[in-house]
This record gives sequence, C-alpha cells and structure tokens, in this order.
Amino acid sequence: MIFMKNYAVIPFIIAVIMLLAPLGAFLGRCSDSDEPSSEKDSGYISVSDGKEDSYISVFNPSNNSVKKMEMRDYCIGVVAAEMPASYEIEALKAQALVALTYAQYVKDNNISENGDIAADSSVNQGFLTDDEMKEKWGGDYDEYHEKICEAVDAVINYRIYYDSKPIDALYHAISFGKTEDAETVWGKDIPYLKSADSSWDKQSPRYSSTTVFDSEQFKERCSKIDGVSLGDDEKTWFSDIKKSKAGTVESIKIGSVTLSGSKVRTLFSLRSPAFDLTYDNGYFTFKSYGYGHGVGMSQYGANCMALDGKKYNEIISHYYKGVSIVNIKK
Repeated sequence: MIFMKNYAVIPFIIAVIMLLAPLGAFLGRCSDSDEPSSEKDSGYISVSDGKEDSYISVFNPSNNSVKKMEMRDYCIGVVAAEMPASYEIEALKAQALVALTYAQYVKDNNISENGDIAADSSVNQGFLTDDEMKEKWGGDYDEYHEKICEAVDAVINYRIYYDSKPIDALYHAISFGKTEDAETVWGKDIPYLKSADSSWDKQSPRYSSTTVFDSEQFKERCSKIDGVSLGDDEKTWFSDIKKSKAGTVESIKIGSVTLSGSKVRTLFSLRSPAFDLTYDNGYFTFKSYGYGHGVGMSQYGANCMALDGKKYNEIISHYYKGVSIVNIKK
C-alpha cells in the first residue's frame, strides 16, 4: 500500500517490465532441456531453430528423435564414436576440430533432412551417449572421457575455413598410403580435398583385408548391376581395372558394364575403393587397402603424425590444402 501511494514510480516500473519481458523470452529460447515436449508422440523433440553457433540439433535415427545439444557435448560424443580414445591427444584435437567443422558445414548448408545433423556415421558422423561411452570403455571411462574433453576444449572455438567458409571436413580411418582427391571418388573438384601423403597408414595392422566370393556369390552380387551381362567364361567377368595415383579404382569393367571403384566397394561390401581383384579356379578375391573412402584426414595417419611430435594444426594443414584455422569467437 505504501508503494501505491508513490505514483511517480509507476511509469518507471512499467518501463522496466517492458524492457525485461523480451529478455526473459530470449533466455527461454536459449535454454536446453532433456524433457520431451508435447510432440513426443510424433517421434520428435521440439527444438529451437538451432542457429546459435554453440548449439546443434542432432537427429537420432535409432528412435527418430531430434535433440538440441551444446556443440561441446555433441563433439565429445562424436570424437568418442569416431576415433579410438587411446590415440594421441594431438590426434584427438585434430579429430575434434574436424568434427566441429564438418558439423558446422552440414548445419550451415542445411544438408540434413532432420535437425542440423544425423548421429549416424553412414550419413554424417557417429555419436556416443555418456552411457554408451561407459559401456564401451568400462574401467577406462574416466581416463578416456577426461582425455576427449581436454581435446574438445582445446579447439571448441575454432573451425577450419577455406575461402571464408567452414570446409566439408571429410575423414576416414585408414588411407591407401595416400589420401584421395575428392574428384576421383565423387567426380567433384574440391580445392582443399586433394591427395596427400599418408604412408604411415601402411603400418596399420588393418591396412589390407581380403574378401573372397565363389562364382555363384560373385554372380549374385553382379545381378544387381543394371544391364549387366557376364557371359559363360568366368575369367572374363571383370577386366580393364584403372587406378588413380593414390590407389583408388577409378573404373573397372564388370561383364558388359563399367563401374567406379566406389560403386564396386558398395556392391561387394569392401572396406575401401582401393583394391585388387583376381580370379582363380572358381573364386574371385578382392584385396582391399585402407579403410574408408580415402578423402580428407586419415585418422590413423593423424595419430602417426602426433606420435612424431606434430601438433593438431600441423595435422590439419597436411590433410586439407590451403585452409585456415579460424577462431569464430573473435
């Protein structure tokens, strides 16, 4: 009642309320909550537009949901899923920076159909929850989690840029001894995704693998090729293998149809598009080299560089041509 007698204060109070109301609405939009919205039955969690650099909307295909996350938490989950936590800290920093940059690229270019990015390595990047990390690492959880957090925190404010924009920061597990040009694999010239030496990868115990098909199995896989005709002589079912300097099969003739190495990799479930193919007495043998598409940063190579004393920025500069590491918070 005493306050009400001081009429001169009323206009001031009203003005303060009007100023604070928009601020309260803004803070509400920026808050993050694990509680599902009323849209839970639709399979989605309601999120903001996700335009803040510090947040990203992550689509989980396993339960068809979208969750808004801090970029730091998302990156920790990606590094845990995509690179062995036993790798050197500088390699983990490089992986964290690559993961952040790739996520920013996908988000900025509206590539994902659901949310900003999919938590799926076959679509965008893998991701582990905290519970999944504990299950994966067991008694090493505390050590590995702290190590990955250290790596992420070292680069969280940085992105890899080319021509003033985040790059399509592709990476793979093991190269063929050299990384591959994006143009060779996908037919698109990308100036920063050029072949780079990664001869360390040949030291990997998983550098090569062998996959064998008998004649019937080989023929069954080939039946999925549109317009293919194999003929009666099994020895002629493939021919004319042409490779790039890095080792990717640029083209191979299967029966009457010419395919890229990437298509053959998918068709026969090979570990990479760099392979040799031989035939002997009813059996077709693929010997594959490396693991993954071969474009961008080799994770195994990054770890070898770190073991040789290289810092994360040197690893990035080696695998991505003409790029800059930019502090996005300045």
